[in-house]
Amino acid sequence: MGRSNDYALLQRLADTQSTPTAWVMAGEGFDEHNTKRLVDQGLAQVADRDDQAELSAVAGRPILWAVRLTDDGWDALLYIQSQPVPMPDEAAAPGLQKIALRRSEMDVLRLYVSLGVRLRQGPAPGLETAVRSARFDPVSNRWIVHMTSEQAQSMARAFFLERVGGSAAPANRIGREYGVIYPPRPLRFTPTAARGEPD
Repeated sequence: MGRSNDYALLQRLADTQSTPTAWVMAGEGFDEHNTKRLVDQGLAQVADRDDQAELSAVAGRPILWAVRLTDDGWDALLYIQSQPVPMPDEAAAPGLQKIALRRSEMDVLRLYVSLGVRLRQGPAPGLETAVRSARFDPVSNRWIVHMTSEQAQSMARAFFLERVGGSAAPANRIGREYGVIYPPRPLRFTPTAARGEPD
């Protein structure tokens, strides 16, 4: 269902109900027409004659229509609210490049910066801060890191070391996607990120 009109109506109906078993009467912003879709999906139920009679006795006036969420409606609301919310697509600041890293690639980069001065050629200045400031986007399942070209080249060196030590996948993807390669060499292709294609 997503965060659609159904979600908005579910949320509004839930907010209007004083308790999960309470009924919402016509005239409170709900009627047979605007709740029909929820009722048809089993997300809400309309008061039957017995419910109407009980509600009328309590209200001291005839209640001809009322509605409330079903268990499916409450659970659908909880499920939708628990879904990951996409991060805003924040543009990188001038002079920075936005790099989207897989979890395994982020692990490689964290190991690289943790080695620090133990490396003969350590991480570029500011790379550790960039890694520490990275944000995880649960929708794309990527870590978003903003870095300078110097830091990106240093990142490529981390993936170069990973290639020597085990997996070539991170170096291959970052080179293909962002055109960042170590050792540096002229590109004979256009990186997919520059073409606006998904990785």
